[in-house]
Parts: sequence; structure tokens; C-alpha cells
Amino acid sequence: MLSTMDSSHIKILYYKVVTLKRHVRFFSRLLIMTIISSSLLAAAAPCSAKGVYDWAYVALDYAREEKVAALHRFCDRIHGLARQVAKDPFMSGCFDIHQQYSQAKSQNHSSRELEKTIDELERSLSVYFAENYFAFYDVLFVTLNGDVIHSMRKDYIPGANLITGEAGGSRLSQCLEAKPQKECFVDFFQYAPSAESAAFFVEPVLIKNEHQGWLVLQLAVNKVNTIFAWIESLGQTGETFLVNADGLMLTESNFTGDSSILNKKLDDRNIQAKFKEGRGRRMVTDYRGCQALSSFEVVSFMGVQWLVVAKMDKDEIITQHYAEHRKYYANRLMDQLQNQPAPPARRLEIPQASRTLRIDMDEFLWAKEGERLHTFGVSTCTGFLAACPRRFGYMAHVSPHDKIYGGGGVNLVGRMVKRIESFDILPSEKRSLIFMVIAPRSETLPAIIDKLIEEGYLLSQILVLNNPQAESAAILYDYDPSRLHVLWRSRGQTSSAVHTLDDAKNVGAMVKEIMQAEETG
Repeated sequence: MLSTMDSSHIKILYYKVVTLKRHVRFFSRLLIMTIISSSLLAAAAPCSAKGVYDWAYVALDYAREEKVAALHRFCDRIHGLARQVAKDPFMSGCFDIHQQYSQAKSQNHSSRELEKTIDELERSLSVYFAENYFAFYDVLFVTLNGDVIHSMRKDYIPGANLITGEAGGSRLSQCLEAKPQKECFVDFFQYAPSAESAAFFVEPVLIKNEHQGWLVLQLAVNKVNTIFAWIESLGQTGETFLVNADGLMLTESNFTGDSSILNKKLDDRNIQAKFKEGRGRRMVTDYRGCQALSSFEVVSFMGVQWLVVAKMDKDEIITQHYAEHRKYYANRLMDQLQNQPAPPARRLEIPQASRTLRIDMDEFLWAKEGERLHTFGVSTCTGFLAACPRRFGYMAHVSPHDKIYGGGGVNLVGRMVKRIESFDILPSEKRSLIFMVIAPRSETLPAIIDKLIEEGYLLSQILVLNNPQAESAAILYDYDPSRLHVLWRSRGQTSSAVHTLDDAKNVGAMVKEIMQAEETG
């Protein structure tokens, strides 16, 4: 039985899968690991935090391997094409003709007939370029002193110089200034003439065995960026990206609106340690400030080193694990909430609000212009908040007739989330939301957690505030600044005990503690 398998059997099973991966394509391998993982998890009690992270690292390793292989294939193909350009007699012949034409013009020896011939040649060359070498953004004919005598894209005015001109001081300029007589590769940098990031192959041109200049092949960064597109198997927070030796991202982030290419600098200590290790796994705090698991590998190409990274947020891994073992963790959460005493009460003066919106039972309202949200009489009901601090806040008073209780009434939580996603946030902003469940006993917490996970939210976004000793609660919430006051009423008391946002428990942190207890227990 799988449920009685000891660690040695699991290691043997894992070894067999590792052996298989040499012969099976990426997605087939991932399916095998998913099936085995699901079988083990379904048959046995939830594994410890370490075990959960081990399985996540397997998925990250596979994603990283796939991207490394794709990058190698691309580099081999584009390098082969660059060598083809360098050996192409038509291209070197065109270089020679353009160089002679440039010299003739500088000496005022040009003629209308010569210019007509050059125009016809350039039209033929443009068609030849499009048919054979369109993988490059541009091909430049550059003389030994750095003058650009031809550009396929016409991005240069006559007489432009790559050593002293607009590109002066750049990596390309420094390369050409060294007068290389062997092919070179210039890593991606912000290339001013094209107003975008670019890398270059520099291929020497030999005419009658004499070095005359270079064919400079411009490679657009989007060719590489496409390789590192979104991988669905890494969930919502997973991504793969490429980093240069300076710690700058060479591909777009999945989570920032502005371009991250050569703009987003990553933590130097983390990146340099990865370059030094060459390949491995690390738990890091990523560029968004989120804890993440990462799998990385250094790739070398023509004297340049890049770092391939596959990563996924720790919070999503924990959320996925919870969803796979919902009943187990839901029971543990409810035990903790019902058996632990409420946090010490606070004696606070509640600030006045200019306008208060009162929420009745089976209703939700939203505040966006400085209003305060307020409901009271939450006893067998549930108070539910959804907010993006300093932008907006929503509050619902969920009655026992609601679908979240298993009844046939309204579905306030679902309706609220749908409205927020339709009118208030972009998909990339989902992580900025916080949710809070407030009730004396929080029986609805597992159902609300299930609904939010179904909608793509993480446990770390869900807070809970309960007080088993109280009979009812009144809730006041201001979203700007994010400020919560919960007034608990107990039988026989003449005053209310007050709790704030600081007293709430983070569901993600609670589940993580349970997982860690399993590891040490």
C-alpha cells in the first residue's frame, strides 16, 4: 500500500523517475511526477513542510531545465545563422561594393548611374535579407574606423559612427574599438540608435584575405524574451527569467507593468551567489519582496554568462498543499480558533468618520471616497471584508441563509469578489487584496477559504478574527488608512472589548505552523 511506503521506497521510486527523464520529454515527465505525487498525497497524511517544498523544487527544476534547453537551442541556431552570414559571398560582396561607393561619394566621384545601380542592389539586398536572415533585427556594414556604410533597417544616417557616435562608450563601441579579427558576441544592453535592448554578433569581413570591417548583426531582445514566456505548470506566481552578470533582468517580469528588461536589478548578493554555485536551489526573497523557492542554472555562450531562474512563491505552494488536504487543515484551523483564547482586549477611542455606510444582513457595500463601513449584530452570522488598502474597501454581513453556510440564499462572497475583479483591480493586482473573516466562532472560514482559493487567491491574503467568548460583534473599517475596530459584546458586560487589524491571524501563517509542527512532531 502507498500509505505504508517508507522513505527508502519513495527514494527508489524517485530515482526511477529521474532515470526516466533522460528519455521522456518535459511535459510527459511532469505528468509522471504529478501522478506519483498525487498518489502518495492521496494515500498518506499530509507531508511536512520540507516534503511539500521538495515536490515544488522538482517542478521548478523541470521548468528550469526546459528553459535552459530552449535557450541552448536558440543560441546554437542564431549563432549558426551568424556564421552563415559571415561566410555568405553575396553579403561580403555587397559590403565591398558599399565600401567602394562610400569612398567614391566622399571624393565626389559618384554619378547618377552609379547611384541607380546602388539603389537596385539595395532593393535586392533587402529581399535577400528578409528571405534568409530576418531572424536578426538589422545587419550593419561597418568599416574599420566604425563608420556605418549600410543598414538593412535604415536606422542610421550616412556617416554615423559606432565608435564615436551615438553608440560611443557602449559595449558594442568598446568591442569595435579593439579591432577584433575573430567573431565576437556583445551581450544585451540599452542600444540608443534603436531605442531598445539589443545584442550583437560582430563578424569580420575579409576581402582578398584583408580585414576590411565587420558585419554587425543586431539581435532584438524579444527573441530571447519569447523563450521565457509564462509556464502554466508553475501556477499564478511562478515564472522563469534570464539575468545577466550585472544582476539585471533580460526578460520581462510576469508581475510588473513597466518593462523589466535591463531595468530591474535583482539583489546582488543573491545573484552573485547563484553565479558562483552554477546550478542549484535557493529559498529567496524575490524582487517583489515575496518569499519564493527558486531553481537556477548558469548558461555560458561565447564568453557571456547568463543565469536562468525558475521560481514560485512560497505562499502559493502552501495554498496548493492546503487545497490538496483541505479537510485535514480545515479541522486543524478550526480546533485552534475555537480552543485558543482571543487576544487581549484593547481600550481604544474610535476616531470619528465623516460618513459611515451601514451594511445590513445579506448585503454588501463598498467605500471608495473616504467612507467608513459599519455593520453590527454579527453573532451566528459572519462579517467579511475585502480591501485594497488606501484604494477601496468592501464589507458584507453574511447570514446563515447564505450559500457559504450551505444554504440556498445569496452568495455574497462570490458576488463581492466578482465585482472587485470586474471594476476595481487588474488581474496583476490580485495579490494586493486582503480578505478578513470576522465572527465569534468562524464556522464559515473553511468554506470562505475554499471559495477564495477557487478564485485564485492565496492563504496569506486571508485574515481571521474571532472571539469564542463573545456573543456578537460590531465591525467598523476604514480603508484609508487601513484601520479596523471590532467591538465584541458578551453577556453581562456593560462595555465592549475592542480588537484591531493587528489582532487578526493570517491563515497562511497558521497553516505553515501546522506544517512545521508535522515536520518536528
